[in-house]
Amino acid sequence: MAKLFPLLLLVPCMLSISHAYQILSVYDDDDANLDDDSLKSTIGKFPIIYPGTFWCGKGNISENNDELGVLKELDSCCRTHDRCPDVIHAGDTKHGLRNSAILKTRLTCDCDHALHECLKNVDTKESRFVGRIYFDFLRTKCFKEDYPYTCKRSWLGRCIEFEFDTTKPKKYQWFDVEFWKPIKFNRKLKININSLEQSPKTNINITYS
Repeated sequence: MAKLFPLLLLVPCMLSISHAYQILSVYDDDDANLDDDSLKSTIGKFPIIYPGTFWCGKGNISENNDELGVLKELDSCCRTHDRCPDVIHAGDTKHGLRNSAILKTRLTCDCDHALHECLKNVDTKESRFVGRIYFDFLRTKCFKEDYPYTCKRSWLGRCIEFEFDTTKPKKYQWFDVEFWKPIKFNRKLKININSLEQSPKTNINITYS
């Protein structure tokens, strides 16, 4: 059993990596093959500082607040994100919310959305890589003050559609960060009426387009 213990410690990591591949495989990137090869070789080592940057990863390696790596546009996005004025560090409580995540600082949803838009505007292989890691693999949450909500639709354990109760006062709440690319549900629901009449069991065939 003692010899097996180190292997057992690897199981959660393997499951997390497998889940990351499942998420990343649903996208249709122009450079998907190159990105996926890079992701598969790096995913188990993240978070790190992404090569060519000082700010994209866990913490930063800059000598001062003005220093950027050779990938200046990408690094500028990450630096602005790191400077988010309102954060909740791992284990801390703020705005009535406790960040129970391990080693993950959580930011306001505005800061996370600004990062999302900045990376999209840079639009390079490297910025797309960082975007997919942060918004799809790390599965973090953000917080903001808004009306109480009920999740109306989720995908891969993440809420993507909300219904807000505007009759109640706003409060700070956790939200799942957005996916790197929008999730589109184009559903055509077909119901076999004959089967409903002949059997007490509902026979519903769902096709996706």
